[in-house]
Amino acid sequence: STVGFSSLRPCSNLLNSLSFRLVLGKFMSNKILIVTSLVAITSPVSLSSHPTTSQTHQGMVSISINSTTPPANFQDAEARIEEMIQNGELRLSAARNDEQLSDRRHEAFTQYFQGIPVYGGNISRQISQGIALSIFGIIYEGIDLDTSPTLGIGEVGLAIEKRSGAQLFQDTSELTILPTLDGGYALAYRLLLNNAITYFLDALSGTVLLEINAKQNQDVIGIGTGALGDAKKVSATQISGDGPDTDSFEARDGLRPNEIITLDVRGNKNRFNEIVMARNRPSDIATDADNTWTNTGVVDAHVHLGWTYDYFYKTHDWSSLNGTGYGPIFSVVGAYNVLPNNAFFISPPFGPENKGLVAFGETYAGNPMTIADVVAHELMHGITYHSVKTRTGSGLKSNFVLESGPSTAMVNGENVSCTNLRLNFSSGASFPFHCSGGKFVLVHNPGGAVNEGFADVFGTAAEFYMQDPGTGFLKADYQIGEDVPELGVSKGASGPIRSLSKPASIYVDSTKTVRYPDHSDGLLKFGIYVAGGNLYIAPAVIIDNTFFLLKGTDSAGVHWNATLFGHVFYLAIEGGTNATSGLNVAGIGSSNRHQIEKVFFRAMTSLMPNAVTIPLVADVIEQAAIDLFGNGSTVTQAITQALLAVGL
Repeated sequence: STVGFSSLRPCSNLLNSLSFRLVLGKFMSNKILIVTSLVAITSPVSLSSHPTTSQTHQGMVSISINSTTPPANFQDAEARIEEMIQNGELRLSAARNDEQLSDRRHEAFTQYFQGIPVYGGNISRQISQGIALSIFGIIYEGIDLDTSPTLGIGEVGLAIEKRSGAQLFQDTSELTILPTLDGGYALAYRLLLNNAITYFLDALSGTVLLEINAKQNQDVIGIGTGALGDAKKVSATQISGDGPDTDSFEARDGLRPNEIITLDVRGNKNRFNEIVMARNRPSDIATDADNTWTNTGVVDAHVHLGWTYDYFYKTHDWSSLNGTGYGPIFSVVGAYNVLPNNAFFISPPFGPENKGLVAFGETYAGNPMTIADVVAHELMHGITYHSVKTRTGSGLKSNFVLESGPSTAMVNGENVSCTNLRLNFSSGASFPFHCSGGKFVLVHNPGGAVNEGFADVFGTAAEFYMQDPGTGFLKADYQIGEDVPELGVSKGASGPIRSLSKPASIYVDSTKTVRYPDHSDGLLKFGIYVAGGNLYIAPAVIIDNTFFLLKGTDSAGVHWNATLFGHVFYLAIEGGTNATSGLNVAGIGSSNRHQIEKVFFRAMTSLMPNAVTIPLVADVIEQAAIDLFGNGSTVTQAITQALLAVGL
């Protein structure tokens, strides 16, 4: 775990690099579309067009101070934070009392530069009787910008609406300082559109710098059949009709402290999109004529959401999505043509009543994406969003960390230097890699990976709450998505999509060249290529000084790197030896699983800042264990051993 300050380079990402779309020039509607089918990475024909670049400031600083930090380092950090508060560089954005420990209070601060917020700059501080116990967060140094935009928000807004075909969603625009992939900063407008994408546009040129997709539902009991043929009780609401025998039943669960409402778009993609845009109708609620439910997707979504609600409420005393009775939980079920091979949570202001939405599609085989661990995974995304936003003022961010890589890498058996390597596409386009000081600049997205990793942890935890341990369908285990085996086909073989117990047993995609990491040494870090004067994340990673091509970037590894934290969770409970480090962990045993669950839940809902690094999250998890069980406890020892075993 990190102690004190660890300097890292700042970064951001053009998420539209997932489709390899290059945006050229101010407000230009023309763009180059490069097909995603890659042919090879090879040495270039010409070596003359790619000078190296260098950083011009100190960049991102990760602050990770917990109860194990030496007192002198702790005092230095506190003094630095207080100075920034006094100078107005850190401003209090939220404060709340700890709901688990009565003597604790949590404060969150947002970083500002000349009165403008810095994207990803944040500090979360835990206090007891006026004394800081932990400080976690990220600040950015070396910002040197003229903060006077040359373009107005109205001009930029009209341009992005024209280019995207979408419209501004409510009044969500603001000026911000955005860290960029070249190690610099940009003055940018942040705009949320009704296509659920947040755009960051350069306030001087109008160039799109970053896109972030927000996508990352009288009482009676009926009966229904799930997708795997299992009988379930369905909590529904009886609706009176206009005459005899005309009553029907809605998938509206009123038996829990907060309603759970399941919608069914019945294959209508337009209705699905309108529901996402908060334009739902009463007729969208799933219904059944006789309360014997046969739509397996509706049954599983509705029932599993109820059971997941029970898990969080009974195990963690957490109600609704924000922990304090936020309101109804909405889900929507759609067929394959509506949402193919996917499920997601989308945060407010999207979704019915602007309260967010959990959405479930179908696989290509027609099976609904509503199995227990997937449903719980998506609901945890909602809890993550609300808990972090309540404490810090915003949800957990996708933040992109730059690291210096090697100067050369093995490509097709040849050792090639960064300055001589190009990324070639089947269209014939060829681009150089971004280097700094002759070394590859590598990037990953720890915020996204933590979000997905904790969703996997609580998808698994809730599955153990709902089902008996074992192997096979309808059994609780440490696999994700195993009850819909065709999900794993995209990884090269039928089966689960991820494994918390043996992450490296599964490939990240169908190229079958790179496995999910079980250790920090295997963390997927992506190269960056240069095109049209802009920087883009490449679908290529360096592992052990060897370059590997992948089918995409997974937003810089948000799902692919998630298993690092899922494996910590598994080892802390079940124990065992990490396959990469060879270190053994004495887990606390499955009968005490709930103790490790409480540690991870506190880490996310009480301590996590809204922008993170991987080592910082390790310290947060360790601090959560110390808070709940004490520094020398068996639980804290299991957590510490598991973190060390995976290289954290």
